[in-house]
Amino acid sequence: MTFAFAESASVGQLCTLFNNAFSDYVQPMVLTEPIMEMKLLRDGLTPEVAPLAMQDYTPVGFIFNSLGTWQGKRTAYNAGTGVVPEARGKALTQQMYQFCVPLLRKLGVEQCLLEVIQENTRALKVYQSLGFEIIRSLRCFRGSKEDLAWHSHAPEEVSFQKVSSPDWPLYQTFWDMEPSWQHHTAAVDRSINYVRIVEANVKDQCVGYGVVYPMTGSIAQLAIAPEWRNKGIGQALLQELVSLTSSPMVSVINVDGRGESTLQFLQNRKIQEILGQYEMLWQIQ
Repeated sequence: MTFAFAESASVGQLCTLFNNAFSDYVQPMVLTEPIMEMKLLRDGLTPEVAPLAMQDYTPVGFIFNSLGTWQGKRTAYNAGTGVVPEARGKALTQQMYQFCVPLLRKLGVEQCLLEVIQENTRALKVYQSLGFEIIRSLRCFRGSKEDLAWHSHAPEEVSFQKVSSPDWPLYQTFWDMEPSWQHHTAAVDRSINYVRIVEANVKDQCVGYGVVYPMTGSIAQLAIAPEWRNKGIGQALLQELVSLTSSPMVSVINVDGRGESTLQFLQNRKIQEILGQYEMLWQIQ
């Protein structure tokens, strides 16, 4: 087994490798090449620090490392780890980290960040053995658009406007909890051509906003100003976002487990909770 970085790998090759590795996963995933291209852009893949495990010159394992800043520190975010079934049982995840961490340190990276499905106890133990610690619990929701439940209350004097540039300083005043890496402000900015941003306005005042990826039906962000909640604006905004996607499914991934109002809102819409994840950090400097 040898190791290399992913500079020369095409999106198609990475997509095939990803799908082979995740075909029998706790939550099976099969991505098309256009969706993989969007994912890698959104997550900020940095191929020159993303290790591949190679067997006979064929990639059989990967860590999709992305360089950026997280909570003020230079960070390598793991946007996905996978090993194809026939190459498992060889501690490849540990070996890929051992291969890339010296370079990450040399580049001034202070910490590694990832999410792991809570049911995947084997992966959780591997990450903990490397030095990762659980930071917070995240919850993931996915359901059919047809099955969403809507109450009858319609907000008054609310209009919706699509915008091309997010007003992050304003939007962040609406937050109760911070989004995860793949739906944070930098991720939306990187993938701005793939998203639609909608603001809810009352008398020309923005009182809420939402971000959706029409290609996948993923709701990246949705927040209402605290003083404008419980007036039907959140539901109306979600309906607006749902109308912008051609996907039959809608997902809301990595909701902070402490965000009670958001969790209650999603449960009221009858969108199914599919799994929980742990956000984990490893201080490498």
